[in-house]
Amino acid sequence: MKNRIVTLFAAAGMVFSLQTAALAGGKPCQAQDLACQEIAALAETGQFDRITANAGPASNYSEEARAYVGDAYLAIAGRESNTPAQEEYFCLKALEYGATSAYMGLYFIHAGTDAEKALGYLEHYIATKPKDAVPYVLLGESEMGKENYEAANELLREAKALARGLSTNLDWNLFQVSYLLGDFEYASAMLDSALSRGQFAKDLKALASDPRYADIGIRPEFHKYEPLLKGTTSLASIR
Repeated sequence: MKNRIVTLFAAAGMVFSLQTAALAGGKPCQAQDLACQEIAALAETGQFDRITANAGPASNYSEEARAYVGDAYLAIAGRESNTPAQEEYFCLKALEYGATSAYMGLYFIHAGTDAEKALGYLEHYIATKPKDAVPYVLLGESEMGKENYEAANELLREAKALARGLSTNLDWNLFQVSYLLGDFEYASAMLDSALSRGQFAKDLKALASDPRYADIGIRPEFHKYEPLLKGTTSLASIR
């Protein structure tokens, strides 16, 4: 779980350390908020167990203090010695204090055993409007698998808006969804982006046998890729 939590924070473009808890809201403690200052001091020295052991109900704390407590529970959830049940418990506790990124931890815990439950956590997460592309991508891919292309398109476009940099996997998914919805101009732009780093050439060739893409080789938006689709040239020669 430790690696999964660290990965999800990195993917969201957030700095997260198991030695120093990041303040989720990015707000310092108020001068008069002694409880927050005490919790912050413990967090800065990695004393997460002391924070959680002494934590009262979330309603007792300011937003800033709750952020520290929630991050402390996330830090504990990331310990490699945890059982899955312990990981889940600590993620749920983190949610009590407003650490909504814990939904991602809960997704990873259940993704391999109960896909629908795991996806439900992602739906809860995106309901909080996170500045994180990852849950939108995962839900978008799930909707693609169910052939719910309108829903997939909405989710993946939101992920695109939130993504911090080029994502060839995301662009490849957007190409497919946009094509299937008849938005060929956008699909072409996403295909160009996906192929720009030399990836997905074999996947594109495979589409030639997929009846959903039967006319891709003759559509003007994709004319330059016709030789690649037929296997008569390489991606390098097209580029």
